Amino acid sequence: MQKTGSVNSKSKREVVVEYRHGDRYVLRDLQYEYLPELTRTGTGKKGRKGKLVRLHNIQTLHYARLLDLIRLAELRNYDLKGYRELFCFLYRYWSCCLTDDPDEALRQMIELNAGFKEPLSEKEVIRATKSAEKAWKARNDAKANEEARKKGYPGAGYNLKNSTIIRWLDITPEEQRYLQTIIDANEKRRRKRERDRARTGELRRGQGAKTREEYLEEQRERTEDKAWQLQKAMERHPDATNKQLAMMLQISVRRVQQLKRLIKN
Repeated sequence: MQKTGSVNSKSKREVVVEYRHGDRYVLRDLQYEYLPELTRTGTGKKGRKGKLVRLHNIQTLHYARLLDLIRLAELRNYDLKGYRELFCFLYRYWSCCLTDDPDEALRQMIELNAGFKEPLSEKEVIRATKSAEKAWKARNDAKANEEARKKGYPGAGYNLKNSTIIRWLDITPEEQRYLQTIIDANEKRRRKRERDRARTGELRRGQGAKTREEYLEEQRERTEDKAWQLQKAMERHPDATNKQLAMMLQISVRRVQQLKRLIKN
């Protein structure tokens, strides 16, 4: 790690530090706040660390995909005729993967279906999405995973590409702008261009700090976005503790408490 004031050997630029806020964290506290509690599997420390990080990344992805489904339903005003079975199937599968609780995943999926403008009957939606739970069980079965890998798949269960999900649900480029993870290459490039433009703008302003107005506007947008994510997480997981909500949103428990007060007001 290079020190502030030194020169980066690759870019030949001076190394600077940007402070987002004055909060300080202890590494061990971050572990307890964000990472799931896991039992040791295997023997080496290196192996355990790799599995822990991989599990956390997968959980984050599944949660983000669930949020994207909800956001997409909202964008379409829950008028999902022609896509209801797919929405419920994906929600049930990803919820199983996230919670490891098929009963809770089923309950949430039924709740999602009930919010559609034209919901399916409960019996119909349970039957139409039954394979989602079956795939989740296979995903956790060593033999099923071994057989899937022999056939050239990453593993058992559904390993869906973004392009497949976008095609199934006919997600438009405009809708993708409001999603976190279900986006295509064009949307990724558009976001990169925006980041590059923002980075270029910062470089043009030199090493000076952002104006107070720019900083406050950026913080307001970030807060509103996190508050929206928290509200949706609370609706989908009404019994979740602050610590569990913090893990889902990758923020601190203290931040969850602050956002809850903001939502109430």
